[in-house]
Amino acid sequence: MNKKRDYFPPEGVLKTGDIYFLLYHIHKHSISCMLTIETGDYEKQLVIEDRKIVFAASTLEEDAFGKHLMKHKIIDRGTYEKTGQYMTSQKIRFGRALIELGYLSYDQIWTWILDHLKTIVFSFFEIETGQYRLLPEHESDIENIVLDMDIIDVLVEGIRRFKAGEFLAEEFADVQHLYVCNAGMPPRMKLKPYEMHVFDLVKRHTGLKDIIKCSELLEFDTLRLLYLFLIVGAISTERVTRSTRETQETAPVSPVEEAVGANAFASFEEALRHYNMKYELIYKVLSKEIGPISLSLLLKAVEDIMENLPAYLQKIQFTPDGRIDEGLVLKLVWYHDFGRTIGDFLRGLEEILYTEIYTVRRHLGAECEQQVLKWINGIGN
Repeated sequence: MNKKRDYFPPEGVLKTGDIYFLLYHIHKHSISCMLTIETGDYEKQLVIEDRKIVFAASTLEEDAFGKHLMKHKIIDRGTYEKTGQYMTSQKIRFGRALIELGYLSYDQIWTWILDHLKTIVFSFFEIETGQYRLLPEHESDIENIVLDMDIIDVLVEGIRRFKAGEFLAEEFADVQHLYVCNAGMPPRMKLKPYEMHVFDLVKRHTGLKDIIKCSELLEFDTLRLLYLFLIVGAISTERVTRSTRETQETAPVSPVEEAVGANAFASFEEALRHYNMKYELIYKVLSKEIGPISLSLLLKAVEDIMENLPAYLQKIQFTPDGRIDEGLVLKLVWYHDFGRTIGDFLRGLEEILYTEIYTVRRHLGAECEQQVLKWINGIGN
């Protein structure tokens, strides 16, 4: 099983299955952007605002609105060609041309344009490889007919349509055990009873073979759902063992715990100070370029991801130098067991860090972001 990716740079290469992790990354960090993927000789785009997909576009000829209508037998070839000629001569959109020519009603246009946009959205999950970019600028406000698709709902439906059996078999080839690390899962995940059944199996059985054997679903369908649960961080392929009162207890390893090294910190205070140096550096870079408003921008960015943070990090305050108020946080975590909580604590601090990094990109550009990444990666190393 490939390691779950918790951070995506503003651009890079996507391979099979990565689109799910990228969309969840965008959701988790509440990133409003235009996601573009170039593959072969075409490009597809998603406009995302406040964790919702509001528009989709594609330069692929077969993804054109007229072709979509013909595929569903709403118009025939003759109507398609006549409308295309009229559209070109009048320099208007295909849908407008259909209305002016009297071929479709307003109700039909609205219904089928939305259906067309949703089809493009789900076609993203069929892309095997491509170059992606996250662009902060977009022009969704010029569109009159837009979507309102929650990213989590799209991920669930995308998994239901997933057909890459060989890919899943390869992904799970080396997996022997799975562990629940978020029993609640994202609260807005709308699972069917038989899908929730697979998650419940992970609670009772840690062995992958046992989960598949006990599942009421076919093996491929079971693996599809397990892959979804891995994407959203509800389950993990790893655990750590700790001794408590001479008995062995297990807990899942946070992806961030491994990435930054939970063992590198001896206390919550030490971990927070480490991250505060990075937060302060980011604030200094922003304030140097855009002035006092920088702190407000960072506060707004963090507020947008509050619901994804552990409860003890949802009441944080920033000091004038861009650091998190250490005294307040330490009061909130003093009664938590350090060994059990450090993974979630670090994950929360990392989410804040990624959000601040993206804020740098939005306001100062990609080059400045890359320089900040180099600086903060050197802190404490």
